[in-house]
Amino acid sequence: MNSSSPLTGLFLGAGASAELGMPLVWELTDDLKRWLTPETLRKFNEGWRLQGGGKSDTVIDDFLSVWERPEMHYEAVLGHLETQFRQSSPLRSEYQHLYSWLVEMVYHLLRIKHTELVKLIASHINILEGIAKLAKINKPLWIFSLNHDLIVECVAAHYSVEINSGFTSGQVSFPRRDDFGAKIGTVDAETLSAAQLESGMVFPSPGSTGINLLKIHGALDVFTFRNGVDMARLLPSEPTVESVIDMLRIANEELPCQESRSATPVRPTNEIAYTDDAGVMQFLRRTLLAGAYKFDKQQSQVLPKQILTQFQSNLQNVTTLFCIGYGFGDAHINAILAAWLEANSDRKLEIVSPRAQIPSFLTHLTDRVSVAREPASLYLDRITGIIRSRHEVLQKRLLSWVQKSRHSGEAKMMLDRFSQERHARNMEALQENLASLPMRDGDLDSEALGRDLSELAKEWADERQAEYDSALHAFLEENERRNYS
Repeated sequence: MNSSSPLTGLFLGAGASAELGMPLVWELTDDLKRWLTPETLRKFNEGWRLQGGGKSDTVIDDFLSVWERPEMHYEAVLGHLETQFRQSSPLRSEYQHLYSWLVEMVYHLLRIKHTELVKLIASHINILEGIAKLAKINKPLWIFSLNHDLIVECVAAHYSVEINSGFTSGQVSFPRRDDFGAKIGTVDAETLSAAQLESGMVFPSPGSTGINLLKIHGALDVFTFRNGVDMARLLPSEPTVESVIDMLRIANEELPCQESRSATPVRPTNEIAYTDDAGVMQFLRRTLLAGAYKFDKQQSQVLPKQILTQFQSNLQNVTTLFCIGYGFGDAHINAILAAWLEANSDRKLEIVSPRAQIPSFLTHLTDRVSVAREPASLYLDRITGIIRSRHEVLQKRLLSWVQKSRHSGEAKMMLDRFSQERHARNMEALQENLASLPMRDGDLDSEALGRDLSELAKEWADERQAEYDSALHAFLEENERRNYS
């Protein structure tokens, strides 16, 4: 790194994506527990037993005794399963399989969340425009993320910012197939070989434009393949938010192979089985890292452990780190952050979150640590000088309200009613505007109008926008303070 050109980096936790609908740990836990009830799990287990597998009642009962405890979020529950299968026990393999299965359920819930919210993400991705602006200021912008989601990738696609993830070992194509196994296309991926990872990931040098992105805990679009030795990062077919997210559907619906023309897809736990062009079954292993023993020396994991070393090494490239939406719950990450900060008195850490505070393990470095109690979007706007219009501010407030009340049927009905009323008012106003136009013999009298029709149409649109914003402001003022949970 050129010491004369200090760089700012971003360190992203779950809070950095929350404004676009990605769940925080407790929200994801609630969604999981709402779906995976004790009755549902026991039905799953009955099905597994019919297929020659299944778990003993001892393992299921033990899991549910922890799963139903309100103080246990899903990461803690996964940690319990890890603790159980780390012990020497005849039930070890059952606990290990249940752990892998639950991680896969987390994967699918996050994947489905992207699909459900694709329109919202695409229409509101501009609230994180600050990331794109930082990428133009810093050359490159380093982003270290604990998130599995693809929000950074969506920002980069929308603003035409190049992402470099250190996958420099060439590209491969995986065959897409229809329900009968016939090839219908391919999905491309950039690769990272085990040898390249061991020698060190290659990122563009200082002065290069774009984002250098390192996903420390795995990602929805990153897999291991070639017997789990190498890594592959899927590439969208087009640089759009929709294409980035649709790539997840393609990987999980069009890659899985079938044993015969009418058979159901082969679905091993936490893997995608696909048939290569030679007709040989291969496997893509999901890389999500979750639980209590991430990067533990005694614990096996799909995501290569050298990724943590790459984080530690490449963190040295930045002088100032904006830590956005991270709750400091991972000891292995905290140790690296503290060591980085201690190593150079010129380094600065800014903690960004609505409830941000300096964690106890950094209290001896408070002269180098600052706090910004703001949501990610507001903070990024402020530090990059983005000024939002009244309409944009109201849209952000509406987005926040929708996320906070998303499980409330009453709130949904109120928003639907508001939308219907606004649509009706817009149609009424359009009719009034059209009726006001001067006509002659059934045609528009341009001479009597005295102005360009396109200018008048824009004026009407501005009036409708102002009217909508006023109505939305009143709606939010009335409903933001109400508890819909």
